[in-house]
Amino acid sequence: MFRSRAIRIAAGAGVSLIFLAGAFYNVRLSEFWSALWEVNVFSLLLCLWFFILNCVFRAVMWRITSRSLAQAAFPTLFGGVIIGYMANNLLPLRAGELVRSYYFSVRADVSCTAAFSTVCVERLLDVFSLLLLLMLGLCWGVRGLVPQAAVVALSFLALVLLIGVLIFTCLARLNSSRQKSPAILLNIQNRVKEFIQPISKLQQPKTLVALIGLSLAAWASNYVSMLVLINTGGENQLEAALLLLLFVNLGLLVPSTPGALGVMQVAFCMALVPFGLLQEQALAHSFAYQIGIVLLTVALGFPYFMGAHLRLNKVPNKVLLNKTDASLN
Repeated sequence: MFRSRAIRIAAGAGVSLIFLAGAFYNVRLSEFWSALWEVNVFSLLLCLWFFILNCVFRAVMWRITSRSLAQAAFPTLFGGVIIGYMANNLLPLRAGELVRSYYFSVRADVSCTAAFSTVCVERLLDVFSLLLLLMLGLCWGVRGLVPQAAVVALSFLALVLLIGVLIFTCLARLNSSRQKSPAILLNIQNRVKEFIQPISKLQQPKTLVALIGLSLAAWASNYVSMLVLINTGGENQLEAALLLLLFVNLGLLVPSTPGALGVMQVAFCMALVPFGLLQEQALAHSFAYQIGIVLLTVALGFPYFMGAHLRLNKVPNKVLLNKTDASLN
């Protein structure tokens, strides 16, 4: 187990190094450092404020998806969202979703499997929102968005969304089945029942519309955060921010080191260089953004994490154990 984890971490580090090497190819380091010091601090702070607004929308969304499990207070939900981002920035392999689920299961005293189910719903909504944004970029004819590559990305996201919906549908049917199962399958059925419990309460049209609206609001907040960060000026700034939002979030699908180091730098360069920014300036903005997000999520998330009396270095193992041993509440 330790060896496989070490291999995955090493592979992620290798991917990050490759992307970093590509991002810094032909970069003049003196100009990069100058550009880094010239990043507008006010724009960065405003960007982080809109990032927090995105977390607020996600916390409200989480209240809807988890209300069949527990009536959690808003600070608990907001803290869980922040902790998820913090863990993604500190732990490899995008472990934030597991850490967030475990935190919520402890704070709200619910099954970790059910808590993880609510996070999966949010991620499916994210895929749907990203699909809409990618279609908007294609229709808009955003500079730097290669149509052929965009169609491939659209097809991949549509496939992910379809698979997710099919999995939820099959699990719901399995849960509603009245056929007697062998004893060996009872444990699996219990886990399915835990996982499907919050999802079964989200089928009303009003609820789905509210969730989609909140997801789009969260993405709109992220878009505005990119818009105020780059601050390139001119009529193409709206396009540049949309392309940056798309590339950053598509890049997060690539397995790499914590915080998507390297992948983030390539995403910023690919999105901003076509709109007139120097490669050194794009890299400077990428590092300023990453450092700002890491510091913000740690500053806000660490108190929530410590308040739940959890240990960061043991969370991934505890999550897996909790998923296996939790009983239906």
